[in-house]
Amino acid sequence: MATKETEQRLTALIDREQDAIGCPYPIFSALRDESPIHFSDKLGTWVCTKYEDIMEILHDTDRFSSLMPTGPRDGRSGFATAMEELAADPSMAEYFQTFLANAANAAVLLNADPPEHRRQRKAVNRAFRPSRLRGMEPMIEEVTAKLLDEIIDKGESEFVAEFAVGLPMTIIAVALGVETDNLATFKKWSDDLVMPVGNPDPTTEKVRDYLISLSEFNEFFGNLLQLRREEAQEDIISDVANAEVNDEMLNEAEMLSMLQQFLVAGNETTTKLLTNLMHHLAVEDGLEERLRDDASLIDNFIEEGLRFEAPVGGLFRMAKQDTTVGETELREGDHIWLIFAAANRDPEMFSQPDTFSVDRENARDHLAFGHGEHFCIGAMLARLEARIAVEQILERMKNIRLIEGRNKFEYEDTFVLRGLKELHIAFDAR
Repeated sequence: MATKETEQRLTALIDREQDAIGCPYPIFSALRDESPIHFSDKLGTWVCTKYEDIMEILHDTDRFSSLMPTGPRDGRSGFATAMEELAADPSMAEYFQTFLANAANAAVLLNADPPEHRRQRKAVNRAFRPSRLRGMEPMIEEVTAKLLDEIIDKGESEFVAEFAVGLPMTIIAVALGVETDNLATFKKWSDDLVMPVGNPDPTTEKVRDYLISLSEFNEFFGNLLQLRREEAQEDIISDVANAEVNDEMLNEAEMLSMLQQFLVAGNETTTKLLTNLMHHLAVEDGLEERLRDDASLIDNFIEEGLRFEAPVGGLFRMAKQDTTVGETELREGDHIWLIFAAANRDPEMFSQPDTFSVDRENARDHLAFGHGEHFCIGAMLARLEARIAVEQILERMKNIRLIEGRNKFEYEDTFVLRGLKELHIAFDAR
């Protein structure tokens, strides 16, 4: 059973207090020791922190459902209250129609169960086939070089805004098949659409932005899907628009939900990964020299970065039946938060888990991309972008360091995702 102190610290994390979301790992460690499957009154769900238990649940789609991967919606939450308030506003009526249409067809990829998930995944796997991703390498290298060109002479950078956002946003836009002059709009849509994840109490204005962006996204990409059905191109929109499984096309709602997931996951998580990697380059003594002297370590550096600070801290599952995990009994309909970030620091799986080491032999066993049925479809692309970015950063920068007094180390307002709002670095050009 968790102590009162641990319960209070978990509540602070769920309430998104900066001290807690800035360093949640001691909370996870205490839970793993005291109550590895723990019921949170604040969250209204179980919380799972052990690697072995999380792997068991991820691989058992007969007992556990993915229909609500970002957690159950509480009718008492700030999100629900804001929705009620906005529903009374006549000017929001058309946006609610889009929201309700989406909600009625919500089971797509991330939140779909077999056999639907497998049907959908098979339909779009070719969009992320290795040959296409390898063909994207020159473009990724070009975008990376251009972004570095814009900051290299300054000798300093606010890395999140000036690089970590721009690289994955540009790459996913090109991969989708949309013009990159709309990047600011795509980024706003992405930020607004991901807002409810790990933030059950947003302001009414944030919920308004969410509804409007959802409608604008669907209109924009709905038109593009129609165009690609008429004339396909070599892009993800065309793959989705013309995907068939067993002679059956995906429906419009499935297509739009897929594109939404690709846009959000294709930039939000990679932005956080790039920022975390740069942070380590700036604070780990001798790290950049080691990687520069032995480029074979770069891939493991990325994997250790994913293990040490998973951009997606964890997702939820729902029990389909009365069942037991470890020594804990779950009832049908119970939700459980699988904290990947906690599993990634389980000492039974990773020795000295709170130490960052590019020499870690099993770093790739992390759960940052999930595991099993719902393993992240874009993992290869994220790794490719990160590798190219690190290679070029090491080639063009040296003596990477934090700018004293400039970094507040504030994290985004969510207990599910993990990302710094800003990272101010200085460096010498090579």
